[in-house]
Amino acid sequence: MEIAKGIEIIDGLPVLYASGLNAIICTDLHLGYEGVMADKGTFLPKANLRNIKKTIKAAVEKTKADRIIVDGDIKNEFSKVHIEEFNEFHEFVTFLRNELKIKAITLIKGNHDNFIDQYKKPLGIEVFEQEALIGGFLFFHGEELPRSKDGTMLIMGHMHPAITLLNGLGIREKLKCFLVGEMRDRRKVIVVPAMNYFAEGVGVNTEDVSKMAPVFNKMLDVDKMEAYCVGEGETLDFGSIRELRDVGFK
Repeated sequence: MEIAKGIEIIDGLPVLYASGLNAIICTDLHLGYEGVMADKGTFLPKANLRNIKKTIKAAVEKTKADRIIVDGDIKNEFSKVHIEEFNEFHEFVTFLRNELKIKAITLIKGNHDNFIDQYKKPLGIEVFEQEALIGGFLFFHGEELPRSKDGTMLIMGHMHPAITLLNGLGIREKLKCFLVGEMRDRRKVIVVPAMNYFAEGVGVNTEDVSKMAPVFNKMLDVDKMEAYCVGEGETLDFGSIRELRDVGFK
């Protein structure tokens, strides 16, 4: 489904494809998540990297993309590089290069990506601090406001957007979603959902998102954004966040 000129969602996956760049765009992988959580006493099945590889492979097979752009938070820990983060980071890059034949891997650093620079030369990846203008698109992670005034389309992560729904039993469920809207300076913006398997997401129709990222306070009105939910191989247009709030999922 095309959601902006030259930008489409692939088969209900939490990734974008930019045709002009021949690139898959994803964000918030949080590699090493299970290992970090185990150190904190929470034990989870090793599902995150396996699911990420499956998703990226499906997107590349569909599009024939030869570039990957990770829009922040490729790793999970803040204060160090956990051994599981390094192992999964290395495995992920090797998978992209050897199995999927990806020619270029680009990372726009997020707030979790400290210490990542020391690995960019050994692993041959391109790393940018917080934001990067690539082919007319301004990529930024989202915990800081973008400095550049360039780019007609902004693409960000960080928010982990989702839509909260009620099922027939009155139980809340969340669907990961893309948000598409316009900045106050009239540039288009797309917020990309988290790829992390365990990231349920922030229910933008039921929760106060204003404190999650400065951009939502100062540069755009989330209620005016359109939500495109993904899952089970489908992409669904849910309309504007304001309309979803009016439905009354409280």
